Amino acid sequence: MTKAPTMQRSRSQLATAYSPHQPFTFEGGEGACIAQPWAGNPEAPISDVTKRTIADQIQEYFEAWATQARRGQDLKHEVPLELAVDRVAISGDAVLVRIGDLAFHSPRNVGYVPFPLSFKCNRCGLHRQCRSVHSAPAEIATFPTACPTGAATCANDWRQLDVVFAHWSGELEALTPSFRYWDGNAGKIRDKFNCEACGGDRFYLRSPVGPFSGWHFECVVPSCRLSRQILQRDKATLEVLGPLIPSGNALPFEINMEPISYRASALHYPHGDRLLVFDDDRLLSQLADDKLPELSRTLSNLFGYPASMLSDADRERILRAAGPDRAREWEDYVQIRDLIEMMSRQNGAEQMLKTQRRNITRLEQGWISLFAPHQTATQGILTACVARNRYVRRFDPIRMAIEHESLRIERLHSGQMSDGKAVSVDVRILDNFLKPDALSASEAESMLDAVTARLEMLGIEEMRFVRDVKVCDYTFGFTRTESRPVVRRDKAGSAEMPVRLRLFAKVGHGEREAAHPVLCIQQSNEGFYVRLDEETVIEWLAANGINLPVPAPGVRLGGQLLEQFPLVNEEETSRFSRFLNEYRRDQGVTRSAYPFVYTLLHTAAHHLITVASSMSGLDLGSFGEHLFVPNLAFLVYRRGTTMDLGNLSSMWRERADSVVGNEVLDRMMNPASLRCGSESVCNHRGGACPDCILIPETSCLTRNELLSRSMLVGRGRPLWDASIVDVVGFHDIARQRRSRRQAAAASPETAATSVA
Repeated sequence: MTKAPTMQRSRSQLATAYSPHQPFTFEGGEGACIAQPWAGNPEAPISDVTKRTIADQIQEYFEAWATQARRGQDLKHEVPLELAVDRVAISGDAVLVRIGDLAFHSPRNVGYVPFPLSFKCNRCGLHRQCRSVHSAPAEIATFPTACPTGAATCANDWRQLDVVFAHWSGELEALTPSFRYWDGNAGKIRDKFNCEACGGDRFYLRSPVGPFSGWHFECVVPSCRLSRQILQRDKATLEVLGPLIPSGNALPFEINMEPISYRASALHYPHGDRLLVFDDDRLLSQLADDKLPELSRTLSNLFGYPASMLSDADRERILRAAGPDRAREWEDYVQIRDLIEMMSRQNGAEQMLKTQRRNITRLEQGWISLFAPHQTATQGILTACVARNRYVRRFDPIRMAIEHESLRIERLHSGQMSDGKAVSVDVRILDNFLKPDALSASEAESMLDAVTARLEMLGIEEMRFVRDVKVCDYTFGFTRTESRPVVRRDKAGSAEMPVRLRLFAKVGHGEREAAHPVLCIQQSNEGFYVRLDEETVIEWLAANGINLPVPAPGVRLGGQLLEQFPLVNEEETSRFSRFLNEYRRDQGVTRSAYPFVYTLLHTAAHHLITVASSMSGLDLGSFGEHLFVPNLAFLVYRRGTTMDLGNLSSMWRERADSVVGNEVLDRMMNPASLRCGSESVCNHRGGACPDCILIPETSCLTRNELLSRSMLVGRGRPLWDASIVDVVGFHDIARQRRSRRQAAAASPETAATSVA
């Protein structure tokens, strides 16, 4: 590979707009080039657990992509795996991306080379092409000798073309009169270059204004002038489908490349994801396949399920298997327990009873670690944990619950940062860094009371400002012409052709073995954590015809959502697949709690983002989001690689008001904030469009699926909702609950009569 020159850009640009294999032009539109993987980028400063998580997510991404890309709708053949994903990600008949084949880099520089090496004379239109970057200088010097008027009179005025042949296999080629085809007799690919009529090897490129269908090559021989259409076939696809062409089972539209100007059209799509970064992986380690007992017990504890008890027979069996010392302890335990039962019927034995009970407690505490692996959680939670291997990682509610608990421990209630500021601050309390200036004590108290009132009217139980949201964004591969697993073209009718997901090409550095780079950007920024009121969510679900079974005492709604998710995910029409195709169908999903709560939280997160963007000076693409569905919570944060200038903290401080509490909450509460400039059209689409709550797809967890303003304010229903009844808005239920509380506080007797 040619050693490419490098250039510097921002880290986010290097991971997206200038990521490896991205065609681009320099500022001013001059100099068409293509980015190259760069071996000199340093290793990303991320932990091993973060690397493992990224590798697992990439593996899952490839598996889900292959499943979608191989559907082969309305094709005459099965879709081979090598047309769905990169060949380097295939092992036998399976998709396999090994962590050892990945190199986690921090993007600092990008290499680039000129591309395409295809040129046209500005005077006569003669087309010339170089074989490689190495030979380009020498070949360009010979271009005048090919001029039809002679080298002496050649204008020698050449323009590099920015039009390329592209295919959804991920291949790009320079525009050329050469044509690739399948020779059925020889069983191999052949190339046709020379003119069919005269055998000439020089062509004009005729490019009239208008669509590419008018472009063509023309033989330069005056007595010939035979035209040749702009056409090329993708080599990678032709190698696989070529043998099917003679029988008519592979059609030209699957194999033909498309002429595309990458100055004017979307051509290259980088693929990646992001994840929250935690300092301690003790909880996250429970997500491993061999930690099912610990995971199920943790979830049971988090969501209020009663602890399971082992029978005496089970406990005796476990202790005797642990050795003679433990067996004697069990025998002592039985004797003490019998003694306690006998003494409890006697008078004057209180002190001795206390002593023996302490002995019982001491023995039981010493057995906790022995019994823990044998205790089970409630069956519903255990079933959800067992079914995790069928969950998409991004939508896995069990992972969400564990990440939420890690976030709670490390960020929401974790003390101070190195500069003395609290890591997290409740917006109903605030600290000195978030309090507005020049407010008297009474005005400050009035402000916080108003904040509390607006949180209640929004149905929010807890809202915290977080100063240290750690996130890792990463980019690992690309596709061409389409960002999704399948592509459709008018000539192909309803046929879906597979888009091939590619890893970045391998690079080596020093003594390191060559590996596929994964461009990682870890950052720490400000954000807002929001948790909805559980009782309000339950009442909202009931108002929309979703009544959950009465739970056991103490069991929280999140536990019921965890138990419901396997059922939702097993249904073909409602499952949470990697690309959420199920939620793009009109009226395709019957109402149930989990999809409704997910859409509610996701919409609320976008609502906060759009309001914060309008008030903070940050654009919509500068935000990120993370949902914790079982915990009825979400996290919205600034995502950026430049210094965090405190836009969100400044926004909250400057928007404080002694009357409305904070203008951010006041605007969120105002129904007008969820009006849309395309109201009727937006409602027809399910209540989500670019005029209201959509944000850039690169910032959204679901690429703007599972969103609807109706979840918050009514006036319609999600596009996927099979019901014909409009949704009751969550904000309406929250206001009603607050009104009832106020009425109860003002007149308890009247409120009791009203309830009766």
